[in-house]
Amino acid sequence: MGFKLPFRYNDPNFQVFLVGFICFCCPGMFNALNGMGGAGQSDPKTTNDANTALAVTFTVCSLIGAPVFNIFGHRILVPASLAYLLYVGSYLTTSPAFTIATGAILGIGAGFLWTAQAGIMMSYPDEKDKGKAFSIFWMVFNLGATVGAAIPLGNNFSSGTGENTVKIGTYIGFMCIMGFGAFLSLALLPAHKVIRANGSPVSLHKFSNWKREAVEIFRLFLDWKMICLIPLFAGSNWFYTYQFQVYNGGGFFSLRARSLNNLLYWLCQIIGAGVFGWLLDWSRLGNRKSRAILGNTFILALLCASWIGCIFVQKKFTFESVKVEGFVQEDIYSPEYAGYIILYCVFGFVDAIYQGFIYWLLGTMTNDTERAARYGGFYKTIQNAFSAVSSQVDAIHTPFMTQVYINFAIEGVGLLLTYIVCFKVADVTVEHVDNLIDGHNPEVLVGGQVETIEEGHKNLKYEHEKNYALSETS
Repeated sequence: MGFKLPFRYNDPNFQVFLVGFICFCCPGMFNALNGMGGAGQSDPKTTNDANTALAVTFTVCSLIGAPVFNIFGHRILVPASLAYLLYVGSYLTTSPAFTIATGAILGIGAGFLWTAQAGIMMSYPDEKDKGKAFSIFWMVFNLGATVGAAIPLGNNFSSGTGENTVKIGTYIGFMCIMGFGAFLSLALLPAHKVIRANGSPVSLHKFSNWKREAVEIFRLFLDWKMICLIPLFAGSNWFYTYQFQVYNGGGFFSLRARSLNNLLYWLCQIIGAGVFGWLLDWSRLGNRKSRAILGNTFILALLCASWIGCIFVQKKFTFESVKVEGFVQEDIYSPEYAGYIILYCVFGFVDAIYQGFIYWLLGTMTNDTERAARYGGFYKTIQNAFSAVSSQVDAIHTPFMTQVYINFAIEGVGLLLTYIVCFKVADVTVEHVDNLIDGHNPEVLVGGQVETIEEGHKNLKYEHEKNYALSETS
């Protein structure tokens, strides 16, 4: 008798898990290192400049990442993942220019990786499981950041307040894990071989072409929903610069405290993803529109509370004050440390539910692998364009308190505008798909399942009439 796996290898959720584990090894380790503040360096300027270079190329390659994924498939994940290893290796040198250059290369790889991830995570699961799929991915992904954060904590716990730079062994450990994750990408199945529980493949597409993809990408910039969500996308990585480079890496905390903050930040990401993803799928909270509105409101309330709390902490240090001789850093044994780390944990929790809500909301708009990749690419394009600005806002030494207010404003406005999209969420997604493997005319997907054209038009008409009736009564 042959060995039988305790799970179905071509199950959509298992493939999402595999993508999560790849991200566990690569972006997860990158996040753990970046969360140290200045990637564990005493001077965060090089890391800020590298992050800016990364964000610029990430922005461009996110936009073309969806066409690359739709044309070449999941194979792009191997070279994309190896870019993370190269970036961390740059910290073994003493050349800031090399680190900045590898940051730009990493942006290319990250653009391809994250658009592929978005296409897989948002389109593979059934509509009723999209929150769960995000939970699976984000929990596994951030388990990588949590484990990665434990490495420098263990290496640096005895450092007290004297040292301010992580050890070389920390970087080597990250590189080994990243190398494993890059080649794990080879274990992923092509989309047409991934089968849902009802026996249907998650994708009916043949590989796309550049002309078709260019037209489809252009159409995204004319989509009113995408335009409306731009501020939400803009804020989704803007806060990382403040949280990592200012709050945790701005000189207020000792290296040991920074390491513990970092570990608990990513641990709270796991908790946030697990709880919120499940709630977004919980039908007892109402239909998808109701859950969208409730989810957006919850995030807005918690985000406001966290930034208001941050204002009181930020009053205690400035860029100049931490440079003054005799300034005493907060350590894990400091009397007020518990309050500081609780706020940092809330930051991690909010990040998970903010990002998860974006993916879930985009997932309510499509079940098509090609379209999901394009939506994910557009999201990452906006996210990283603004992340590049955010890194430079800190690099030019913008007052720390000003950075708090900017974060509060961008994310608050983004969530308020998102209500417009939330009120248009349909309970079942109906869409046309083309470029099919069998060469047939365009089909209609209803809830991710193929219908005949005639049935699809009836469903489209029904959804239009239902949404119109709801808007008239609201």
